[in-house]
Formats: sequence, C-alpha cells, structure tokens
Amino acid sequence: MAAKVLNIEICDQTISICRTARNGKSVRVFDSFVFPTPEGCVSDGVILNPTLLANELRMQLASHGITRTKSTIFSLASSKIAAREVKLPPMKNKLIAAAIRTNSTDYFPIDLKSYHIAYYVLDTASSAKPYSRILVMAVPVSMIEGYFLLAERSGLSIKAIDSSGNSQYQALKQINLKGVTVFADVGSASSVVSFMRDGKLLLQRTFAFGADELTAHYMSLSGKTKEDYLEVLHEMDITHSEFAADKLLSLGDIQSDLERLVSGVMRSIDYFNSSQWDAAVTRVVLIGLNRHLVGLRDLIAEATGLETLYLDDIPDFAQFTNTAPDAPAFVNCIGCSIAPLDLIPKQFLPSRRITVDDDDSSVIPGVIMCGIIVVGAILLSVSSWLSYATTVDDLRDVQTEINSLQSAVQTYNQYISYQESQKSVDSLSYIAVNPNTKLVGFFEELEDKMPSSILLLSATCTNDGVSLNITVGSYTDAASVISSLREFESIAQIQISGLNRSLNEVGIERVSFSANCLYGANPYKNKINPYSEFIYSDGTPVGTTDTATNTAPSTTTDAAASSASDLQGQ
Repeated sequence: MAAKVLNIEICDQTISICRTARNGKSVRVFDSFVFPTPEGCVSDGVILNPTLLANELRMQLASHGITRTKSTIFSLASSKIAAREVKLPPMKNKLIAAAIRTNSTDYFPIDLKSYHIAYYVLDTASSAKPYSRILVMAVPVSMIEGYFLLAERSGLSIKAIDSSGNSQYQALKQINLKGVTVFADVGSASSVVSFMRDGKLLLQRTFAFGADELTAHYMSLSGKTKEDYLEVLHEMDITHSEFAADKLLSLGDIQSDLERLVSGVMRSIDYFNSSQWDAAVTRVVLIGLNRHLVGLRDLIAEATGLETLYLDDIPDFAQFTNTAPDAPAFVNCIGCSIAPLDLIPKQFLPSRRITVDDDDSSVIPGVIMCGIIVVGAILLSVSSWLSYATTVDDLRDVQTEINSLQSAVQTYNQYISYQESQKSVDSLSYIAVNPNTKLVGFFEELEDKMPSSILLLSATCTNDGVSLNITVGSYTDAASVISSLREFESIAQIQISGLNRSLNEVGIERVSFSANCLYGANPYKNKINPYSEFIYSDGTPVGTTDTATNTAPSTTTDAAASSASDLQGQ
C-alpha cells in the first residue's frame, strides 16, 4: 500500500478532506469529513485569508486525529481556471507539452505571463479519429501561490495541485457503464456535468446554478445561519436521519428554487445530443455533497426522461473505494490522488540540493577520470592542428565555389518568395469558402425577421450551424419565431427542444426553448417539406411532442411551427 496523503478541496461554503492511500487499482479511504469555510477566507477558489484558514484547518485536522500526515494534494474548484479542448495531430507524448506551449496564445487570447499552463489527454489518435483530444488549462499563478501560503502556515507539504475537473474524471473513469452517462456534481453556487462513455470524457461543462437558492430559502424559513450550514445540508438530505426539509418546503417551493439548476442539466444534455448524433445520453448519475438534495432526483428524471441514479447505487465505485462510507460525497478529493495535473509552476518546485561526500575513497576515482580527460584533450588538440592546413585549403576551394553560385542564390530566394505568396493566397481562399461565412447572413436574417419580444440568451456557433437559447413572451410568440426561422434562406434544417413555460420574478409568463439551426439551402423555398414522412395525408402530425434527444428530425419542430394553439395545449 502506498503512503497516506491528505486530499483537500476548498470551496466557498465547505471544505472537504480525505486521508487516502492507493491500494493496487483501488483507493482506501481512512478518514473523510467536511467543515464550513470560515467567512471571508475563500472566494471562487481564491484564498483571501490564508492565516485564518490555516488556523481553522489545523484545528479541524487535530480534532479528527490527523496530526502525522503532512503530504497534501489540493483539488482546485474555480471559474477562474480557463479550459479549452484542442485537437492535435498524432505525436509522441513527450512532444505534446512543447506543441501546447507553442500554440498557447492561440488557445487563450490573454496575457499568459501570470498563468500556468497544464493539460491532460482525453483521447489518443486512432484510425477512426486521426487526432488526439487534449484539454488545456490556464491557472492564475496568484491563485496557486495562495495554496502554498496556506500549506506553509498549516504545516503541510504540497505533493501536487489538481483541477477539480480532472479529479472528478480520474475517479469516475473507474466506473464501467454501458452507453453515455452524465455525472452531475451539484455544488453550492455552481454545478459540473461530465459526459462519459467507456471510461473516456466526451464533454465537461460548468454552469452557474447550484443548491444555494434552495438552501438559502430553507435557512430563511428555519431561522438558520451560515454557522449552521452543515446542519442545514443534513436536514435537506432525504437519506439523512435529520431530514426535515419537507416540513417547511412545499413541492412548489422546491420546483421553483431548483428550476434553473434542472434547466441547466437539461440544456447541457440537449447540447450534447445535438453534437453527438451517434451516442445519445442514456442515464444521469448524481454525485457530490448535494446529490441527495430534496426533490433533485425526481425533478431531473422528469425533465430529462432519463434514468436518474445516485453514485451510491453504482457497485463499481463502491468496489473502487473499498466501500468507504459516504465516498460519493468526496469524488473530487478521492480522484485528485490518482493522476493529478502538473499545476505547480517552476518557481514553487523545491530546489535540488547537491551534497558532497567527504570520504577520501570518492576522490581517487575522480582524479583518475580527470587525468584521462586531460590526456584525451591533448591528443585531440594535436590531431586538430595536423589537419588544420588541409582544412584551410578546403575552405578556399569552398569559398571560390560559393562566389560562383551567387546567381543561383538570388534565383532560390525569388522562388521562396513566390512560394510564400502562394501560401497566403491558399489561406485566403480557405477563409473565403469557410462555412462560417454563412453566419453573417444568418444573423442579418435574424435581426430582420424576428419579433421584438424575442430574448436571445445565448448562441453557440459551429461550422455546421448555430444553436440558440431563446426566451419569448408566449407560445404564440414561440410559434411565430419558429415559423420565421423556417423561412430563413440560410437554414436547411431546424430542430427544437427544451420547450418550457414559466413565470419570471414579477409573474410574467415566459416561454423558453432551444433551436438547433443547420446551414444550407432552405428546402421550403423549393416547396419541399423535409418532415413529410412524419405527417399523415390529412395534415395530422405523426406521434406526439418529445424532447430532441433522437438523432432523427424531432416532431417538436413541426408541432411548434404549426400553430400557437398546439403549443398552449402541451
């Protein structure tokens, strides 16, 4: 068994700690506990007061009997860590770091002098995909410095620093499930969804909705304060013996407070299904400290129509953690000890010390070696002097030949100049025919044809099309927007998903949905209905409205575009 190590994840509301050791292919968890983050010490993963936090950390470790283990791995959870997935051609692993450093300014258009660049390989090149998928991260050096100050004042030694995204991936890839699984880690202020299949990370997204909205509502009703935060989490945990949230929160309160969180999960799934036609999501697994939050599992299952499980129900993870109690709440802590990233800049690495042994026996071999080197140098000098005269004559001949080839040099330089010009022309030609040139025409039509009540929340642009998140005032406006989109000359196909009606803070009705628009010639301009096979001869749509999780054209598009009354009847 490997040596024991402390794994620590510091968040704005809570700090999670595990003491673990690798045991073959599994992990043994000796201790695990959570305590509230002292107020004013942490903001979005940045340590603001390392002295106060170090005092609290030392006290908590001592109260749990952890005094001898000093080696520590931190798992960073922060929106300040920039991440981007890139594709590189096949190359040796030792060349990947140099390739990323060379292109880092293209990945992150910011001043990288104050950032540390790290990466991990998501997928290697194969015959089906002739490229490697690499996740590159840029971490502020000032953030990392705060963790070193914390470790120094806590009497700990930093073994490694990892990102929470990689920590989560390393722990969850030990699970063997068929199909694509979404692992949803619901935090306090933000949540992370990881799409995985066969132990490979396909997509990882973070959105700014967590359990805080529901937690704050319950704290207000129960008269609890931030000092009672852990007690509040226990009372909102449906599996905990202290569960009491159902006595104060109604079903309507829970649905309202978790609406944005559930919508974030559903939109992430819709986005994945729209870009991964060959592998639709099959299940959702809830992980982390808030996985048993009251109402969360039922609302996600109802919104997505997918099987929704707890990580506690997965035997592979229990076997990997040797059935450690409450291990699913410490996924990031456990995962950071497996294969942490290189998030320690060179200036924070311990300096190498050179020691000299005073034993005389080590001097004699050194003297002998030195003598051999001196004799060899003399022989090389003599040999070089003897060949000097011949080399001078050869140099004269080469110089004469160079002078005779000056005209050839001028011709070669002109050839290189012409070649560079041709490359510029080819590059300009590629840009001119790039599919993204259709984006301008699309947005011009969007501005000209859309009703004034439309609210475009976000747009994701690819070479193939545009995915829009849209909010309008009513189902009638939604039908008008969809009908207008079908008349765009720059769109060949439209898919509608996530149609949802809700009331905003002042009680005004809003209708939200996602539209995935693919570039191309509009078939309706040629009097062709691409969905004719889904409509009976009398005009009645085949089937009923469903979410756009299938790879075939969704009947939701036809239903939304047919009339406002159909939308209101859903």
